[in-house]
Amino acid sequence: MGLKRNRSRNRVRTMLVAVLTFALLATFVVRLADIQLVRAEALNAEADGRRGVSQTIFGTRGPIVDAAGTVLAESVDRWDLTVSPQYTRDLVPEVDGVATALTGGEALERIAAITGDDPLDLEAMILAELERDPDSDYLLLASGLTAAQYEAVRDLGLPYVYLRLNPQRVYPAGSVAGNLVGFMGQSEALAGVERSEEDCLAAEDGTRTFDRGADGTPIPGSMVTDPAVDGGSVQLTIDADVQFQAQQLTAQYTSQLQARSGTTVIMRTDGTLVAVAESSTVDPNDPTASDQRDRGSRAFTAAYEPGSIFKTFSFAAMVDLGLVDPSDELSVPWVYTAPGARVRDAKSHEVMQWTAAGVLVNSSNSGMSRLAEDMDRADYYDYLYGFGFGEQTAIGFAGEQSGVLHDPASLDPQTNLTVLFGQGISATPIQLASAYQAIANGGEHLPARLIASCTASDGTVTTTPAGDPQRVVSESSARQTLEVLEHVVTDYGYDTFPIEGYRIAAKTGTAQMAYEDGSGYDPSRMMISVSGVFPVDDPQFVVLTLFDSPQTVRTSGGAIPAFHDMVNLLIRHYDIPPSTTPASDVPLEWTAGE
Repeated sequence: MGLKRNRSRNRVRTMLVAVLTFALLATFVVRLADIQLVRAEALNAEADGRRGVSQTIFGTRGPIVDAAGTVLAESVDRWDLTVSPQYTRDLVPEVDGVATALTGGEALERIAAITGDDPLDLEAMILAELERDPDSDYLLLASGLTAAQYEAVRDLGLPYVYLRLNPQRVYPAGSVAGNLVGFMGQSEALAGVERSEEDCLAAEDGTRTFDRGADGTPIPGSMVTDPAVDGGSVQLTIDADVQFQAQQLTAQYTSQLQARSGTTVIMRTDGTLVAVAESSTVDPNDPTASDQRDRGSRAFTAAYEPGSIFKTFSFAAMVDLGLVDPSDELSVPWVYTAPGARVRDAKSHEVMQWTAAGVLVNSSNSGMSRLAEDMDRADYYDYLYGFGFGEQTAIGFAGEQSGVLHDPASLDPQTNLTVLFGQGISATPIQLASAYQAIANGGEHLPARLIASCTASDGTVTTTPAGDPQRVVSESSARQTLEVLEHVVTDYGYDTFPIEGYRIAAKTGTAQMAYEDGSGYDPSRMMISVSGVFPVDDPQFVVLTLFDSPQTVRTSGGAIPAFHDMVNLLIRHYDIPPSTTPASDVPLEWTAGE
């Protein structure tokens, strides 16, 4: 009887265990179905929110340096402080092994003490973000943290706070070459080399991905990093020391002349730029402090009708075509007339007995028109294109203008004459300096260069090629033109023009400035300029300096002292030896009957 009762109890127990096991398995199956089918999407979303956090790793933008390696622009390490709003909460962090209660408000107070913000403002930002999205996982609380601030925030040990490197752009030289270097906006380059050399300077951002637990704390060992690639270094051809001094001189004379602006271009005879000075200019650390029109480089972006300094190229072309010899004798009236055209010299004068050289030295519009009577304008424009007019320079500067060089077949009789002395066309200061480079370089035009090289972050160096020289005029024609232009310096009547011991060739210009709407010339605006080459017996530099709308001296003579000081600056800075050969004796006048 007892044995039967035991067997009966065992069967009951077995059935009970089986039922309970089945019920448990059924529960698991139902739960699994619920997870995999019914709530799969919601749970996956929740899991994604807790795992697989991705952060941007910012690469460092490359520096910009001058020819000697002086840093003009660089990126310094700064950090962004971001939080995951959905995980902000009271904490009990361990500090030196001791658990310390820390409320969310207290955490923000500690953060604010480091960043210099108001903790209430930080709290308001988080609350506003959570109201917008209760599951928000990202909010930028502060940016631009220094290394010391970074370490202080990191040491707080707050799991919902993330620090990411975000380098910021600084310009150690301030406004020195600021017009060339340019500046950055919030997320992109806005001007200058910063913009035109974006392909070299720009960094490639990377990513950092990690998993985190339910409380938002990163899971150890889950970090996966795709590293950033830093940008390359751009080396300019300019000399920062010369650039600084040229800017000082340009600003000085802009002020003395009470001019609207001043520009100076210094170029070597191989086409490399040594300085491009502007007044006023821009400090890239604070570009908004400068007027909008001063934030770029007028040398590249402000084409204008150059006036008489353009006569150099007309004269060189006529000499090269064999139409003119510097010693040719002419009788030059004050007013020159031709069918459908009439030009005159700046000042009234009797008929002058000038040679062709004397016409250029005395900057006679009438005389230039006489010299060009037999010149085919299509041939002439071929020379102008050869000098680089009508197209952007090889530099490709941000916002650079190409100027205007019309089809000669479309010109009216008046423009056919005025173009000889720089009216009816437009050019930038860089184009003008580059054209003088061809005269200085024995008649061969080399592309202007501002960028020397780009060095990638892996050390690969890409050098900007010098470019192939283009023969514009013969060596003889270039030399004869320079010899004539020497007499502008020695015979033009300005004591401040010559520099003892140095052979200098130059041409002055006083150009009318057009209204911006193209309705004619503005009588209140003149552009005065001097462009020249030195030393004539061993040409090394081209110097162009010009001033917009001067008030104290409104003729080209006002630009001569600035040109003189620029040449003196280069002589001192580069220890240029005096000329060793005498200037040529080119006749400027002739006497009838002799």
